[in-house]
Amino acid sequence: MKFSTFYFSGTGNTRWAAAELTKMIQDQGHQAELYTIDIGAQLSDQQIRTIVADADAIGFANPIYGGDIPPIMRTFIHRVVSLVGPQAMAKSVYVINTYGYVNAFGPNETQKLLAGSGLTLSAYVNIQLCNNVTSSKPLDRAKLAQRMVRGRQELNRLADRLIAGRKRIRGHGPQLLIGAMIRKKIPEAIAKFYQTLGVDRAICTRCMVCVKNCPTGSIRLKGDKFVFSAGCTACMRCYNFCPTGAITIDGVVADPHTFPRFQGPEASAPDDPATR
Repeated sequence: MKFSTFYFSGTGNTRWAAAELTKMIQDQGHQAELYTIDIGAQLSDQQIRTIVADADAIGFANPIYGGDIPPIMRTFIHRVVSLVGPQAMAKSVYVINTYGYVNAFGPNETQKLLAGSGLTLSAYVNIQLCNNVTSSKPLDRAKLAQRMVRGRQELNRLADRLIAGRKRIRGHGPQLLIGAMIRKKIPEAIAKFYQTLGVDRAICTRCMVCVKNCPTGSIRLKGDKFVFSAGCTACMRCYNFCPTGAITIDGVVADPHTFPRFQGPEASAPDDPATR
């Protein structure tokens, strides 16, 4: 069997989860491939059609931002649905959502995105890891390590169900009512988020890491000033991977020594055997 996962990861949580699932499937003797949807990947329409057609099941993996999926993944799913059109035979879809506090998106919302495509949701799982912004309080590495252990267990169950052709739909619950309310406000907040970002030119080295790493190509250097544009998907990759911590939020620089940047679960818990 062949499983192909399209993923978006802001700063590493979803990448870790998708990679773990891929390895688990491969370890059981099946094919599994990962495809980032970053703008830099430049997946063509024909590539997407071929990937979907060749796979026994396709997956979408992404973080949850305030009870919703990031704009970049929402746009990509719409693109896939429009490209594959109604399927003569239903093709299974599995979804992996990573989150820090609570996942209030839910499988029903995912099914709405897939409506009319012949892509049928067969598995939906939530993997709790951590928030990727640590400017309010330092990252709890021990808690993250414990969540990674539980995450692997859930991903292993998912791999077994996918290979067996059985459903695994998780994520129903009272939290979905909260999600329905906050999703009315979150899109607007994310759309305006780029306006809060800036660069402290006193500590910026012009290394261009933020420009190169932006998944939506929404950062440009114009003259001697960095400009953030409306394509921003609020993933915080620029903030977390700036070598000098020069990215500001509302004009404020969070001291990297006090608040180490989050660069993925593996990088955040290097001394814990459970995360190796």
